[in-house]
Amino acid sequence: MIPGPETALFRKGAPSPENTNPTQVHLMSERQTIEFRSSFTREKSARILTIGQTCTVGTDGDIILDGPDVCREHIRVNLTARGWSVSPTGAGSVSINGQALESPILLANGDWVSLGTTLFQVHLPDQYTQASSSPGRRASSLPPPRRNRSQTDTLVIGRQAGCDLVLPSPLVSREHARLYCEASRVSIEDLGSTNGTFVNGRRLDQRTALREGDRVTIASFAFLFTGDELKPIDLSGQIRVTVQNLCKEVIDLSTKARKRLLDEINLVMEPGEFVVIFGTSGSGKSTLLDALNGRRPASGGCVLYNGQDLYASFDSFRASIGYVPQQDIVHRKIKTGRALAYTAKLRLPRDTEPTEIQSHIRRVLEKVGLADKLDSPIDTPAPLSGGQLKRVSLAVELVANPNILFLDEVTSGLDAGTDKRMMRLFADLAADGKTVICVTHTLENIDVCNLVVLLHKGRLVYFGPPADACGYFGVERLTEVYELLEDGGVTPRAWAEKYRASPLYARYVANRMDIGDEVEITSTPGLANRIHTWFDWRQMVILTQRYFDLVLSDRRNLLILLLQAPLIAVLVGLVFKLEGSLPEQARAESTIAFMLVLSAIWFGTLNAARELVKELPIYLRERSVNLGIGPYLASKLFPLALLCLLQCLMLFGIAKAMLPLTLGVPGSLATLFLAAFSAACMGLAVSAFVDTNDKAVAMAPILLVPQVVLSNAVVSLGESSQWVAKASMISFWALDAMKNTLPANTLALRDVTGNALVPIIGGIGHDLGMVALLGLAFVAIAMIGLKRKDRIR
Repeated sequence: MIPGPETALFRKGAPSPENTNPTQVHLMSERQTIEFRSSFTREKSARILTIGQTCTVGTDGDIILDGPDVCREHIRVNLTARGWSVSPTGAGSVSINGQALESPILLANGDWVSLGTTLFQVHLPDQYTQASSSPGRRASSLPPPRRNRSQTDTLVIGRQAGCDLVLPSPLVSREHARLYCEASRVSIEDLGSTNGTFVNGRRLDQRTALREGDRVTIASFAFLFTGDELKPIDLSGQIRVTVQNLCKEVIDLSTKARKRLLDEINLVMEPGEFVVIFGTSGSGKSTLLDALNGRRPASGGCVLYNGQDLYASFDSFRASIGYVPQQDIVHRKIKTGRALAYTAKLRLPRDTEPTEIQSHIRRVLEKVGLADKLDSPIDTPAPLSGGQLKRVSLAVELVANPNILFLDEVTSGLDAGTDKRMMRLFADLAADGKTVICVTHTLENIDVCNLVVLLHKGRLVYFGPPADACGYFGVERLTEVYELLEDGGVTPRAWAEKYRASPLYARYVANRMDIGDEVEITSTPGLANRIHTWFDWRQMVILTQRYFDLVLSDRRNLLILLLQAPLIAVLVGLVFKLEGSLPEQARAESTIAFMLVLSAIWFGTLNAARELVKELPIYLRERSVNLGIGPYLASKLFPLALLCLLQCLMLFGIAKAMLPLTLGVPGSLATLFLAAFSAACMGLAVSAFVDTNDKAVAMAPILLVPQVVLSNAVVSLGESSQWVAKASMISFWALDAMKNTLPANTLALRDVTGNALVPIIGGIGHDLGMVALLGLAFVAIAMIGLKRKDRIR
């Protein structure tokens, strides 16, 4: 139910109908159970009373509820013949469904109780079956438009207790959306929320009129507009997965023939189930996992989340999906708590307070058993163990409290004891109401899961409890199934048909497919309808802070980068001498300018060549949620620019101190900085196109050697080679700009043939403009490289 009686939605403070109309009272049994569920952790606290009994609720009450501002005895509940009555004790603020509680009222199943700022949902299991047939309080919904309305009624939806409709989820903004009930229509508007408001799978970017049959989704909460009311159809905050005739076909690169990786997969996974996917090598385990979470959509069939097509409405589920790949998705050089804080700031609504974020982090770390590692660096000085590192990656996903969690071989490489602890942790997460789906090769601890999916060459050959699998296949140990399937005596199609004909298929697939499945609501494909601002400044600030944190945390690498400039500058000062005639000095200074430019390009390239590829798994995961390419690249450019500036200041400053250079200081520093920064952009472009650190390092010489050859300093360039240099070489324009800073008498020198002793191509302004233009071109190339890595179509 949505919090709040329907009369309270537009007339705040009106009396509850169940308190004024005796015909709305449910018939009560003598003993009743009341249960409070945390809005965030979903932890339950329950009490059974008989009619006439009273109990207190709080941190030290008969029903214990924890929260940052929950008092020892915050409220009092009393079971009467009319139902459960709740009254304040005066110890702290209380509201029911967003309405301040000042006098006793009756509770209904699904009501939301706010103790201070901590939300709990009331569950009355003994009244649950009566609610649908009783004339008691209705689930709150938008009332029908009033035909004689003189003004527009509005309804605010959000997680804040004061909203008209409270949706207690960290993925919901404080004030998320607003409904307008006018004389002739009902419309909805997103209030700049982080995770968006969706109508039929399309994210809203403006106020939109609702039509009968429209489906409104906020986080994992779904509503159906009937034309008269906004009816709740899913407020559980959970996800049920239905897979129907799922197929995946690709083109074999060697034979150019179509190859089917998944063939006619049918599954149903309920909330609270821990499902493990395993199978023979190349059976399609990861392919199925990625088809279920939308990273690599299937080519046939459909995946339904709560009856809604995942691919058509992916954006509305994006924030609710947690995914932990085999590679770690956490930066190792910063503290555990800070790593989770950056993730929380990126994924949670922008109005989430720092205290809320810290509360989420502590809760998550306690859940994964790492509460004592909050302020510990992940990698140094005492690195976390393999199992602890996996749990940190899991905590990164849990900080946004996803409703469905996908785990891709996250226990791979762990010892048996750690694997067992991890599997039990996954089972505990499922017990909290999450749908947990895991791919694994290790079967020793598979008994802790609820159901297993066994694939063989893209076909479903078993789906059911792990305890029944051995009996079904006639083996003593589940590991023997691999040998049985690969024996070759029975085809994969025959194994699949055998399972379809079994009672297990009827029980765990066919029968479940018939129960609770909603009619799929067609919509415009959501994967192509991602609406974001062109540039998210908040993301850029958060990512820049994180990058600075990473750079400063890795002090050894930072020291190496900073020492390069002084060492090269000292070497230049010791080797070169500005002596002899003016022409000889001019030639020497021109060569020094060339060395300084090449050094700056070297600095910039090496600073950036690995910066994107080294965190590729993290980027891909964040990109699949809400990360923009523009803010991500910008967050790299600003710290790299600062690093390049420091290096160039030291390089030129030390060289200037050791040699009587006549190069102009402002022009030379501007040239070296722009050359280094453009080279950093070039390094980022390379890093965006490679997939390993080794490839990025191997590309460095390929980038730097042409900068030497085509700089117009080593050899005289012909017409065609000069055209190539002008179009692509930072060194060509930067060296020309450096020469432009020499004194006029030096530039006026001529050789015996009458040509300029220090030739220049253009003015310094033009040269620096070309260096900057090349840098922008490399940024554009880097953006293209990152876009190519997107795994979501």
